[in-house]
Amino acid sequence: MSKYTALKQFLISSGQDCINMTFLELERILGFDLPKSAYTYEAWWANGGHSQANAWLDAGYKVKLANTIDQTVCFYKADNISKQVLQPKTKSLKTTSGVNTTQMLVDSTMKTLRVFGYEFCYIQQLIPDCDVSGSIIKYYPQNEYDNKKGLLLSHFGKGAFCRFSINAGDCPGVYLWVVDDSIIYIGETENLKKRFNMGYGRIAPRNCYIGGQSTNCKMNKVILNLYEQGKTVSLYFYNTTNYKRVELELLRKIDTKYNVKRYW
Repeated sequence: MSKYTALKQFLISSGQDCINMTFLELERILGFDLPKSAYTYEAWWANGGHSQANAWLDAGYKVKLANTIDQTVCFYKADNISKQVLQPKTKSLKTTSGVNTTQMLVDSTMKTLRVFGYEFCYIQQLIPDCDVSGSIIKYYPQNEYDNKKGLLLSHFGKGAFCRFSINAGDCPGVYLWVVDDSIIYIGETENLKKRFNMGYGRIAPRNCYIGGQSTNCKMNKVILNLYEQGKTVSLYFYNTTNYKRVELELLRKIDTKYNVKRYW
C-alpha cells in the first residue's frame, strides 16, 4: 500500500470536480509532512512517474496547478480536462532560408492533441529517477567507457545525466515533447519503448564520445535541466508505420527548440 493512499481515498470520496487545498491541509490528510522537494519543485507535482502521482491519478484526478510559492495545489477531475481534442494555436514564422514554419502553442493538460491532422495521445511525463529526498540521481556514464582509442568527449557527452523510463508498447510512430504548452522536440521511432528506455532515458557510455549517438545525450540533459528548473516534459505519441514521412512533414511545418534545423 502506498503511503499516499489517504490522498487517493480523500479524492474519491470528495465527489468534487475541482479541489483546491494548501500543502498543510494535504499533510493533515496524509498524516505526515511532504518532502522538501514538494515545496521546492513544481515538477514534484507532475502527473505521472512517481507514487504520489499514482495516488491522484488512480482516483481519477490530475494536478491542474501547483504553486510552491503560495503552497497550494489544485486537483481537477481528469475527465473534465481531457474530453476535448485540442487543435493547437499557431504562429507563423519565416526562416532565414525563406521556409515558412509555425510555432505550436498547445494545452499540455489535454490527453489528445491534433497537430496538422494527426492525433497525438498523451503517454506520460518524463521524470528523472530521484532519491527519497526528491533530488535527481545523477550519473556519469562517460566514466564507465573503456576508452582504448582515446576518443574525445562530444559536446553533449560531458557532465551529469539522469535516468528515466516510460510505460509504453513496442510501437512505431512519431512523438512530441511538450513543455510550457510548446512543442520543443519532434522525433520518430520504430519502437517507442526502446527509443526512450534504452536511448534517451539511459545513456550508453559510448554515446558520450565523438561518433556516438549524441542526440540521446543532448535530450537527456534537456530532461535533467528542465526538471532542475521545476519543469517537466509531457510526451505525446502518434502511432504510425509511416513515421519517417510524418516526422518530416511536421518538422517542415513546426519550429521547435531542440530539433536540428534542416529544411528540405
